[in-house]
Amino acid sequence: MALLPSQADSGDGEAAALAPAWVPAPAEDEVASAGSSSGRIRNVEAVPGKRPDNFVRLRESWLGRLYIGHLKPYAAVRWAVQWLWRHGYPIYVNQIATRGKRGQARRWRRLTPLRAFATKMAIRTDQLVPASRVETPEPSVFPADDRAFLASPHAQYEFPEIIVATLDDATTYGGTNLVLVGRDDVVCHDLYDFARDYTSEELHGRTLISPRRRRIRWLLNDEEPEAVPLAATFVDACAGNYAHWLTEVLPRIALFCTDERFKDVPLVVNSGLHANIMESLLLVAGTDREIITLGVGRALTVKQLHLTAAAGYVPFGRRSNRLSGHSHGVFSPPAFERLRHCLTTHLGKAAGGAWPEKIFIRRASGPRMLANSAEIERLMVASGYAIIQPETLSFMQQVRLFANARIVVSPTGAALANAIFCQPGTQVGVFMAKHEEMIYRYWCDMLTPLQIGVSYVLGNLVEVSKLGIHGNFTAARADVADLLEALEQR
Repeated sequence: MALLPSQADSGDGEAAALAPAWVPAPAEDEVASAGSSSGRIRNVEAVPGKRPDNFVRLRESWLGRLYIGHLKPYAAVRWAVQWLWRHGYPIYVNQIATRGKRGQARRWRRLTPLRAFATKMAIRTDQLVPASRVETPEPSVFPADDRAFLASPHAQYEFPEIIVATLDDATTYGGTNLVLVGRDDVVCHDLYDFARDYTSEELHGRTLISPRRRRIRWLLNDEEPEAVPLAATFVDACAGNYAHWLTEVLPRIALFCTDERFKDVPLVVNSGLHANIMESLLLVAGTDREIITLGVGRALTVKQLHLTAAAGYVPFGRRSNRLSGHSHGVFSPPAFERLRHCLTTHLGKAAGGAWPEKIFIRRASGPRMLANSAEIERLMVASGYAIIQPETLSFMQQVRLFANARIVVSPTGAALANAIFCQPGTQVGVFMAKHEEMIYRYWCDMLTPLQIGVSYVLGNLVEVSKLGIHGNFTAARADVADLLEALEQR
């Protein structure tokens, strides 16, 4: 999933031909700052000048600058560099970085899922929501000949109960949702499949994982950690990504904060989060609850740490293509419902009004751009759709926009995660490219359990060999027209 798009326009001829974006009337802006400040935020920032992981240090070296500035556009070079990092760096860690007295901190530790660890150690757990059955029907696809891309591997699955485990003398680090307990244990959430899932922590050189041995080397080291008596950690390696935040982190926070048993517990989150993400956090957590922001590489030791089980998960990347059955994402509908309930109290009385019923989400920057945007936007405008640039709206404006929409159409991208705030019966159309590694079912498995209809238009990648699933793509005008006609009839 892409990060929050920037405000920058590409400035090319295609962008210049795009239709003007819709903006809310000034009177509709009254909730924009509802959660914009808090007097109880404590920042535990990274040490100035210290780079916490080897990936960042390598990028900032002369070799990294040479690669980014001159060599990265070449597909063969990019493939070679990525292969060397993923396969060569572990050799360096195992053979060199673990030598000597300092290398002892990087020794192998046990890597254990939360429920198994709680059972083994007889740790107290509290249930937030029970397990739920999630239906996974096949969505409509245009053209219909492409429906095989969206075939579900199962008719339904069971999302496990969501619990809070209370860990004694645990350590949470900025930049990862993995938690250290004692000298030799690292606790992860229960939805990881390390044989298939490659993590952001590994990419950035913060950990080294052995899937077969269920072991991990911890490569971060904060020699002067902060200490607190009580906290709940919601730090996550992918929290800066709007879609990951909205569907994996914020629902957990909503479940935890709406439970009276934990009403006074401080929250720990990533530092440096986007203003819209912080707005969402404060709206859900409230401005009276203490929030601790933790920089990458900084550690917080907690006498009593509350760790909430996963409420949703999509893998950061694939460890290997030799195995099949890679996850396209799994989500807890009750967690989404709790989050939606938390935010409806902030919508205010003007939740209706001038908000458009049919919206098209413009993807203004980043990977997976719609290469023929101007052509598609002309069709959308002619069909009565408002063109939306979500990066120009506050968080609550985006919530209100999607809550009032009857039909949402969008290229795949982080902003479409706002569709979890749509009302039951809303229809969502998604544009995606055809590629063997694309996680097609991400959107339908997320939204269908919320009674939101999902349909797809599958297009073709442009410059396939360069960026793979992250490449720009086109959507055929005829297929989009067929989608719009079908959405109007539902």
